[in-house]
Amino acid sequence: MYGATGFGRTKAEAAYYEHFNDKYQGVADWHTRLAKEAINTRKIRTPSGREFSFPDVTRNARGRVSHFTQIKNYPVQSFATADIVPVALLHIDKLLDGMQSCVVNSVHDSIVIDVHPDEERSVINIIKQTNDDLPNLILMRWGVQFNVPLLLEAKIGYNWLDTKDVA
Repeated sequence: MYGATGFGRTKAEAAYYEHFNDKYQGVADWHTRLAKEAINTRKIRTPSGREFSFPDVTRNARGRVSHFTQIKNYPVQSFATADIVPVALLHIDKLLDGMQSCVVNSVHDSIVIDVHPDEERSVINIIKQTNDDLPNLILMRWGVQFNVPLLLEAKIGYNWLDTKDVA
């Protein structure tokens, strides 16, 4: 849906976008509020307080807001990658305390864990527990109630090329 407006798209793409907005009216309403916020304040704010500046945002004569794709996408991508992933990472790291397995890296929305062979099942359980705990961690940290699933996937392998799904 990134950048999708229904305009300049195939009939099928435009129909999908229209159906999406009908089905998820709250998302379309939120996008409208974000656009108004950007026009009025020249910035938008995420639930965590992160701000994105739009100093040259405008509304044209037809009512369209410039930078609309970024205005509606930045809060989602930022909250997911810059806020939720670090919360999950810290939670996993805390649950790994005392184990030989450890967090070694994060890349965008991925957390890389060096898993000791004897702890594979325990680490998978920690990922599952974090998955269960994540909505409450977000609620406690930012007061955001999620009504969509946030699913952590787990893959294991000796390298990134040779991984298999485990959770």
